[in-house]
Amino acid sequence: MAASTKIRFRIAALAAIATLASIAFAPTVRSQSSTVPQYTANGQLQTPAGFETWVFVGSNLGLGYKDDLTVTTALESAHAEAQVFHNIYINPEAYAHFVKTHEFPDPTVLVMEIFVAADKEPKGVVAKGVYDGDRIGLQVAIKDSHSPEKHARNWAYYIPQNLNDPSHTLHASSPAFPDAACESCHQAHASLDNVWVQFYPTLRKLLK
Repeated sequence: MAASTKIRFRIAALAAIATLASIAFAPTVRSQSSTVPQYTANGQLQTPAGFETWVFVGSNLGLGYKDDLTVTTALESAHAEAQVFHNIYINPEAYAHFVKTHEFPDPTVLVMEIFVAADKEPKGVVAKGVYDGDRIGLQVAIKDSHSPEKHARNWAYYIPQNLNDPSHTLHASSPAFPDAACESCHQAHASLDNVWVQFYPTLRKLLK
């Protein structure tokens, strides 16, 4: 066999091996680049990064619970009176699954940004109405059966940035709240699998 022919065979063989390798490792690459929850060594949730590019599902202004609900503390009532914006995002993988099945997969990540309802801006052009001003809070809901801690129905709730903190510090990680503090209210009053779909038009319209 001529040397040039041997070289061509070797190149073809190497190309075939490279193709097989890329197929074999493709799931790993997808897994590493997905938006699955990440935790610290002591079980805290790492604050999701890049969620601003996820699917925006809805927003509300000054939403508060009814007075007769046990979850309605004086602090919660103050939040509603403050008239802050809540903007909610869902990770793309979970959204794609919900579009097909009308169910939230394991895992699902929902992030809520909380903003001041501002009525003034540097240019002074606003005559009426309000818009998203400074961000003062960040909350995360996670459905994850593989989390370090076990939670009711696999849902857990985290606050990396607390709007009650005057400094509004964004933490790199945060512990889960006790199920009785958050999960039980979501289970009792959210319209689908602990998620307030009734308030999120991007999800709500898919169920019609």
